[in-house]
Amino acid sequence: MNKQTECIEEFLRRAEADETVYITDVRNAFNRVGACPFHIHADLYEGQTEVFALRLPKWEDSRQRQFIASYVRAFLYDLLSTLGAVRLVIFLDTADREVVSLAEGLREDFQIDMAMSDRSGYGKCLNVNERILRALFGGQVKFTLEIEDISKETAPAEGKRVQTGEPVFAGISSAAKSLFLLGVDVGGSDVKFAVSLCGKLVHCEEMDWAPISFANVEELTGPVMETAQRLMEQFGGGRKWDAIGLSWPDVIIRNMVVGGETTKTKGMRENRDRDYEEQLARLTAFTGVMGRLTKSGRSVVCCNDGAMAAFTDAVEMAAAGEDVSNGFFAYSLGTELGTGWVMADGSIPQIPLEVYNCIIDLGSRKACGYEAEDARSCRNVNTLLAGSLQRYTGQMGVFRLAIRNLPDREPEIFKEALDRGLFEVRDEGRLVVVPTEPVDRRKECLEFFMEKAASGESEVCRDIFRSIGEYIAVTWRENEYLLHPEARERTLFGRLVKRKECFDLIKEGAARREPSLVIKNADSGLAVTPLMKQLEEDPQFTVAQFAQAVGALHFACLGA
Repeated sequence: MNKQTECIEEFLRRAEADETVYITDVRNAFNRVGACPFHIHADLYEGQTEVFALRLPKWEDSRQRQFIASYVRAFLYDLLSTLGAVRLVIFLDTADREVVSLAEGLREDFQIDMAMSDRSGYGKCLNVNERILRALFGGQVKFTLEIEDISKETAPAEGKRVQTGEPVFAGISSAAKSLFLLGVDVGGSDVKFAVSLCGKLVHCEEMDWAPISFANVEELTGPVMETAQRLMEQFGGGRKWDAIGLSWPDVIIRNMVVGGETTKTKGMRENRDRDYEEQLARLTAFTGVMGRLTKSGRSVVCCNDGAMAAFTDAVEMAAAGEDVSNGFFAYSLGTELGTGWVMADGSIPQIPLEVYNCIIDLGSRKACGYEAEDARSCRNVNTLLAGSLQRYTGQMGVFRLAIRNLPDREPEIFKEALDRGLFEVRDEGRLVVVPTEPVDRRKECLEFFMEKAASGESEVCRDIFRSIGEYIAVTWRENEYLLHPEARERTLFGRLVKRKECFDLIKEGAARREPSLVIKNADSGLAVTPLMKQLEEDPQFTVAQFAQAVGALHFACLGA
């Protein structure tokens, strides 16, 4: 058995043993032993071309070919979900008909020639890509995938993201002192609102909801709009908002929601009584509608929830006198994984950055076998694709790891979770879920496992958070490879890190995989600006919970 075959077989053995097979490890191994060039040139939205010089090993049978194909599909899917593209060109040896056949099959795998409404699986990322192209180029540009012989490959002209101005972070806090601002942080299980008036944090509140069940766009936008109206009347004394900062869990391009393939809109996508693209267009227009509550009629600034986390970090670091020259990169660990990247001048790259959709695991075959609705599954609930970060780093990851490891290692704690109704076993054991109806138990379930980990009562629960740290480390490595941002550190936001003990376990797990990775926690140590310091002093709400809502107040200053 040669080195190429040995390499593939080792990954297959691990996958079939239900172990994780990280795409990072596969790429490193294949690039080391592979004999077949598979160079991907991605023409990006801003005109630059990124080159990913992959190599593939020779395969000997259908099992090996299938694994290599899964790796190629996963990489392209991650590229399109993260960076997006106008065009992909694959350079390979066209005399190698087997590799050519694999590449040609990508058109069908990604359903390039199908209508958006008919796409599933890998095709979902192209739906998002098409909507972004429409927002950026008015429908004049179409995505293409081409295959060329390696002899035609040339080095692309060097290109770099251009920053348009000076850093804005240091002046944000001062701007808030004279304004009436609303910050809204929309999540998967709740919406947080923060109100500031002339530099005073006068109100915070949280509204529970379950948007995955919403069948119509009005159910999604109505509660947010109604609460914004009520808070304006309650605290404004007849005054309209000077500006509103809105953190929304979807792809945001030019201040508009354009992605439309997230869990939050799943109910709308599956509602056959209404045209989904028409409903999505109304969601896209929501910032304009919300602008009616502002003095200017248009002072609503919106960004992705991950970008809001990064922006929040940037403003606080600038207020502390820290270096802001490399921009900021953050992860939000809540219902799902939010990812945010903000440049040093405050601009946000206009790319999908749907990192929670990225596939990092090509193994875990047993977990792949469960339906996506099953808490044990590693399948993405939107795409049904296995191994995506949605099931590894947020609360879904906690639930999956708990059900996988507790029954054998700590059955008494698993029984306690069952007795409390935090898990429900249905269909004679064929389906395990965390109930969302008639009462949503997701927060309670997460808190249960966080308490067990933080108190030291359960070593399995402690290992859950170490594993999530390992997944974060793999995510960091993949982001470095695809995006190579100047910001190397990562700040973690969200419910999973609100307990220091759980954050420390995540940090420990990340260090096992990537010792050089620096992780910070968005806890009380983040609080530097006056608004964030006031949040830190609040007897009811914590910085870990409401940092992004307060960050949205600062973000609103950009639109005032």
